[in-house]
Amino acid sequence: MGLPIDPITNLQNNSLQAYQSAPTNDLSSVDFMTLIITQMRNQNPLDPQSDSDWMAQMAQFESLSQMKTIASGIQVMQGLEELSSATSMIGKQIIGQQVNAIDLVRDMVGREKYGAPFLQLSSAQKVDVNRDDRVVAAAADVPNAGREISGMVERVVVGPDGIPLLWVGGKAVDLFTVAEIS
Repeated sequence: MGLPIDPITNLQNNSLQAYQSAPTNDLSSVDFMTLIITQMRNQNPLDPQSDSDWMAQMAQFESLSQMKTIASGIQVMQGLEELSSATSMIGKQIIGQQVNAIDLVRDMVGREKYGAPFLQLSSAQKVDVNRDDRVVAAAADVPNAGREISGMVERVVVGPDGIPLLWVGGKAVDLFTVAEIS
């Protein structure tokens, strides 16, 4: 099946996926308790559910909750590992693929000018950020996303999606497209 396609870079990327607030079918603890209460209210009084059945449900819920916590911790550790890998490349010559950096540059300029990422700015501040020469240059450079570039890694920047990117000559390079390091 291959790696997922990153919606920001349109490149295959197995790095930390951004949090998406889309509705899910996962049961929260509140949903589970509501379900238990509904079961209790609607059970047949002549044939009530046994205590062992309730205990089994509670144990399953606790197990599911612990698995979610572990999965979340693994995802955080993966993100930290990616950031560590990226920072180890600072000062090294690389060859990799350029990504669309417009959102990243907007965030950088927004933080520099107003102390907040682009999405947290007011409409007037967003207009000002979009007029900044660096943002205009990044917008003009969008067609070059996917092209191979080489140079020294100047710094590591984390995009709005939480994915670390390498900054090479004013361009963002996806860590997972690096073909050569020297």
